[in-house]
Amino acid sequence: MNNRLMGTLLTFVAVVAGLSFATPSHASAKIVTDADATEGIKTAQSFGSAADGGIATGKASLTPAAKRWQSKTITYKVSSKTSYYKSVWKSAVKVWNRSGAVHLVATSGKADITLSNSNSPMGKNDSTVGITYSSYYNNKSLNGLAVMASAKSYVFTNVANRFHYSKAERTNVAEHELGHALGLEHNVGKKSVMYYATRDQSVAKPDVNGLQHSYR
Repeated sequence: MNNRLMGTLLTFVAVVAGLSFATPSHASAKIVTDADATEGIKTAQSFGSAADGGIATGKASLTPAAKRWQSKTITYKVSSKTSYYKSVWKSAVKVWNRSGAVHLVATSGKADITLSNSNSPMGKNDSTVGITYSSYYNNKSLNGLAVMASAKSYVFTNVANRFHYSKAERTNVAEHELGHALGLEHNVGKKSVMYYATRDQSVAKPDVNGLQHSYR
């Protein structure tokens, strides 16, 4: 699934010292939203298969990216109601912060990234265990990557329960979805948390390499 939804017209002025932007002469930018999903499959090797229809490209040693945030300092808010899922998301944030490529900072106000859990609206018929909606400016880029405007990531509680995901496995799904919220795409290699099937895999060297390359 790679749905593109047209958003509200926004006016922006971006000035960042030392960084080169590719922007048109007019000041209005459309915001486009992508949806990246993670699907639970009933095989040990394939749990956490991404259902967004995207094809992984590049080398297994470097997780590719299509988007990035304008700054390396990115705010986030965990909006889950339970301490269980707050812990899941905080663990995922901690792992990505260890990369040193970005600095995810918690905020109680308006955040760049919102992290939460919910039940899938498809109910028992759904096999999607996580999803990320990431919005970006369609006419603004930084180092060849689209500049992000907002992102929301979810773990679907009912689907994770149905497929008997452990807390560690739900954290891996959260890491995968947070990777999308940071702009990363799927990796061709099985040793990446961004591999399309990622129930047991945590953030690994290919993912750190990809994030460092994106935010260089």
